[in-house]
Order: sequence, then structure tokens, then C-alpha cells
Amino acid sequence: MAENGRWKKSFPLICLLVSWLFWPGCSSDRKTEGPAGADDYAAKIKSPTTGLRAYEAGANEVDLRLKNSGKQEWSSQAKNPCLVSYHLLDETGEVLKFDNARTVLPHIVRPGEEISVAVRVKAPLNRGSYRLEFDLVREGLAWFKDSGSPTLIIPLQVEEKNWPEETKIESSVPEFMELQKLIRLTLDNDVVEFKGRTGKISGFTAGAGYPQVWLRDAATIIPASRFFYPDAFLVSWLEEHLSFQKPDGGLEDWIDARGRSDKNTVETDQEASAVHSAYQVFLLKGRGWLEKKVGGEAIINRLEKAIEFLFENRFDRERGLITGAHTADWGDVDPEDVDQRAIYVDEKTRWTADIYDQSMCYESCRELAAMFSALGIQERVNLWLRKAAALREAADRHLWQEDKEFYRVHIHLDPFPHDFDEDGMFAMGGNAQAIISGLADSGKAGQIIQAALERQDQFRISSISGSLLPPYPAGFFKHPAMDEPYEYQNGGQWDWFGGRLVLAMFENGFSAQAREKLIEIARKDVRNGGLFEWDTKEGAGRGSDDYAGSAGSLARALFEGYFGFKLGEKSLDLELKLGEDEGRVHIRLPSSGLTAAYDYRPVKSEGKIFLRYESSFPGQGEVRVLVPWAFFGAADRETGKKMLEVRRDGAAFPFRWMSRNQDDFIVVDTDLRKHSLEIGLRDTQ
Repeated sequence: MAENGRWKKSFPLICLLVSWLFWPGCSSDRKTEGPAGADDYAAKIKSPTTGLRAYEAGANEVDLRLKNSGKQEWSSQAKNPCLVSYHLLDETGEVLKFDNARTVLPHIVRPGEEISVAVRVKAPLNRGSYRLEFDLVREGLAWFKDSGSPTLIIPLQVEEKNWPEETKIESSVPEFMELQKLIRLTLDNDVVEFKGRTGKISGFTAGAGYPQVWLRDAATIIPASRFFYPDAFLVSWLEEHLSFQKPDGGLEDWIDARGRSDKNTVETDQEASAVHSAYQVFLLKGRGWLEKKVGGEAIINRLEKAIEFLFENRFDRERGLITGAHTADWGDVDPEDVDQRAIYVDEKTRWTADIYDQSMCYESCRELAAMFSALGIQERVNLWLRKAAALREAADRHLWQEDKEFYRVHIHLDPFPHDFDEDGMFAMGGNAQAIISGLADSGKAGQIIQAALERQDQFRISSISGSLLPPYPAGFFKHPAMDEPYEYQNGGQWDWFGGRLVLAMFENGFSAQAREKLIEIARKDVRNGGLFEWDTKEGAGRGSDDYAGSAGSLARALFEGYFGFKLGEKSLDLELKLGEDEGRVHIRLPSSGLTAAYDYRPVKSEGKIFLRYESSFPGQGEVRVLVPWAFFGAADRETGKKMLEVRRDGAAFPFRWMSRNQDDFIVVDTDLRKHSLEIGLRDTQ
């Protein structure tokens, strides 16, 4: 998780930047001082920049010269800090977005003093002509402009960004078109390349303010990046991470262009993230890549050593569970420390076994088994499948709560009494990952999804991405980023995991709700003007923007969940869940050259669904189409199943039914060359 970089000892300037970058807007409940006089806080603002051009959602720096022309000093460390920001205006001067990123002052600025500040500005999502109005703010009290201080207005021209790739979607759902755009812009803004131990490294940073390549973030990015970027962006950064592997098999959290690395030791998902990344690469590149050597050792052997590290160093043999420090759900901050020590194991660490770590390790064990199977090493296949099964059994025994119908966030392995019901907290990240990984069976998956929907309504969260409901009480976590409820990982919204939950809903027979929740997330992110690290309870963006983990997770929900692109070890299937929506998809995976496309059109006047599809996949596959019963006028699903027929290329074609919870699919076994399907009412004449 890139958020860890906020407290890395190696990056104090980054810590400062990201902490202040998206400071909340002015609010009367934060007022701690009396009103200032008209000449107490005033500034003269100048810039050599007379106009700015940017691509949609692009970031630029504007150099400002600020002179303190008032009577009071400016301090970014005061109770109501002085910060630099801007308002986004349209061409006529109307305010489009009042609160934007804050920039800290380099030091205390006394009356009469003049300083230079580079202010990061983010362009809006749509091309056009805009204005940026720069001002200073006493956070929680007032803008300097409110006391008559002059602002500086700079014109901004935003241009459309066009990409040459073949992967594109068209949808009758406008929010999905906007979400595709946000995903693509985020990836483009996060690209990084540098020279590393293993050669030229191509990959993605985790987001604005985080220049490192993070292992868990990069694993999450692949479901998006594989559609747009060549081989090196999937492979080189992972091989570089593997070159940093310790003798005991442990892996680092992040690496950077200067050859530095570090590990957030309160977490236990780095090694599992590496295996998950490798498995996704294996699906594209095949078994040969697994035998490639990094630092003289085959990739498959390094991956196995990584998971062996968990069973040797992070495993409670009494309970059969993977262990980690006490955090919030999947988080990276312990409750004891107020600074960067919160991310490191030390003598104050409280040990737990949580559902997130079990799910991540379970998935990695099964993926290891699949990769060993491709290499024909059955002994290792059997070993890792046994370990996965044992982990699943232990998780069900110790963590599943039949009365609450979701997994508890964790169990404590040493005494740490709480004066609140920790088992009543719904840990969305860990429970979503339990479904995605397969650790939760289909029955548990349905119960977890219902619990998530109920918690969102109960706690009035603006989207399904609420991370911990209810959150820990105020003061439980000492670190200022998490010492209040609904802040950061303590109940804040995280699309990084909300996207996983939406995917789980699509995959487990709740497609109508999944579609609704994905639209809800997309609307929130469009209002924010980008994909943020996290959002407040109400949905305001916070933390790093251009957050790649969010892009990867939401891309998977959109491309795999809704549009139904299913790539397996030796298979390609299409599982469309568009219902009554229209959609056209063309995808290409640059790493493998595989292409697939379809055009899906429900025509109400004819009572038929038309689907044209084709791909470069040489084998057989399945085409599964979600049936919107209301579209066909069916009173119930059993009656409806007797009403429909399928024609392929104009002729009647055999099909079968598949049902998952609320979803019914027509399933056609077919090659994936160029064909057309027609789904409609039987001719009863």
C-alpha cells in the first residue's frame, strides 16, 4: 500500500507533501482564533507563468512569488495553518471547484518577507478553457481574499489526451465511460522508468507524492495495465523486486530509482502480493517465464521461498493461521505509535491473525500450485494445495462469525483487551479479499455481500468503499492520520478495496447491485476529479491523487466483472453482465497479442439481445450472457427459462443455464472466432 510511504524515515519531504497535499477545506468547526483584521493577513501574489496548458487530469507546477504584505506572520505549522491553494473557475469566472490541493510554506514567513513556492495544480477531467485563482488560506478560518487581499488568476487550457492503443470500451452507461477515462489517465500519470539492478525498470508509482514502486500496489495495477502497456511494465519491476529478496525469502515493500528499499513490517502481504503479480504475468506469458533466473535463481523458486517465509516467520502453529501486527483491517499503522514507528514491528507490537492476511496467503498458495502444475511438478502442487486447504479450514474455525455472517477482522494472539466490540466491526477489505481469493465459499460470499450493503446504509457512507464499519473509537490509534473515526484506514473510503467488493458482487450473482455500486463509485470519483488514495465518509477525496491501486481495482471490476473478460491459464471466456445496457468492447493484451471484441445490443422493440463477438484465441471457450428477465417480460425466472432460445449465425444453437444467487446466464460452448448470437423468445407458432 503506497500510503505507507507517508511515514518512511527515508522520505521526510514526501511525508510532508502527501500529508498536506489534500488538507480538508475550510470549516467553521475548526475555528480556534478570533477574526483577523483586514490588514492582518494579506499577500501579494505574482508568477512568471501567464498561462498554462495541460492534458485532462494532468498535474503541473506553477511557480509563485508570495510577499507577506500583512501584519501577521504565516506558518504552516500553526493551529490554523497558512497554506497556498487555488480555486478552479470556468472561463466566465464561475467557481467549478472551490477546495483543491494545499501547498505548505517552506518556513515561517514574516511581514514584508518574500518567498517562492511551487504549487501543484491538477487539471479538470474535461477539455476546455478554465481559470486558476491562487490565494492563501488560514485553514479552518478564512481565505486571505475574504479580508480583501488580492488573488492571482492564471488562464488554464485543458487538452484532450488521446492514446494509440486498441483497448477501448463504449457503454450506454456514461459513468462507465468516465471511469474508463479516469483509470487510463491515472496509469499514464503514474508511469516511471529507471535503471535498476536487473536492467531498465518500467512500472508505476503508487500515486502523486509516492515515487517508489510498491509491491502490493503494483500487483493491484496489473488488471488495468495489461490492456495498455507492453511486456516490460508487467515484468521488469517484479523481477527487480525479486532481486531484493532476503536470504530467508522475505521481500521488501518498495524499491526506487536510487536503489533504496524498505519494508513495512507490521504487514504480512508483501510476499503474497509478489506471487499474485507473478501469477497474472504467467497467464499472459506462459510457463517459460517462471523458469527465468533472477540473480541466478529461477523465478518460481523465488516465489516459493517468499511464501515459505510466511509459514516460517509469520505463522501461528497452534491455530494454523498467518500472523501480523494489530492494524485496522488490511492497514499499515499500529495503534501504539504517533510517528513513522507505527509501521514497524517493535517491542510494543500487538500480534493478531486477520482475515485479510489469511485470504492473501490462501490465494498465493493456490496460485503457486497452478504455476507448479504448469511446470509439471506435481509434488509441489500437492503441497501448496494442502497448505491452502488447511489455511481455509483454520480461518473458518477461528475467524468466521456465523451469527454476524462475516469474518471478524482478527483474533488477538496476545492479551489486548478492548472496551468495545471489535468483532462487530465489518472489515470490508479483508472480507472482500476472502471472496475474491476463494477462501470464502459461495454461501459465505453471499452473506458477506449482504452485510456490506447493510453496513453502507447503516453508517451512511457515500459508496460501498467504506473500509471499517464501525471504525475504531477516537484515540484508539495514536497516529494523527488515524486517531479519529472515518479517517484514513479507520473507516475512510478506499476504492482499492471497494473495487474488489464490487467484483465479488459481479462474480457471485449480485450483478444488479454491483452495477449500481460501481456507478456510485464512479460518480464520486468524477466529482473529485480523479482517483484518490481514500475518501471521507461523505466522499471527498483525500491523500494522494492518481492513486494506481484504485485504478487497478476498479479496472478489474469494470473489465472482468461487468464486461466479463475472463482469461484463464489455458482459456478465454466472455461473461457479459450488461443486462439492458448497450456496450462495445475491443481489448488487446500487448504482452501476449491476444485480442477480443464484442458488440452487445438489447433491442426492446424486437424483444431480442444481439451479440457479435470475435477474438484471436485459437481454442474453445464459453460465452455466458446475463439474462435480464424484465427485458423479456418474464414473470419469474423458471417461467422465463422456458421462453428463450439462442441462435448462432442465424441457426438454432444449443445452450445451457447457469445460475448464481440472483443472476441467471445463458451459456454457449463455442469457439471464439467471428460469430453472432441472438437471444430471444421462442417461436411458439
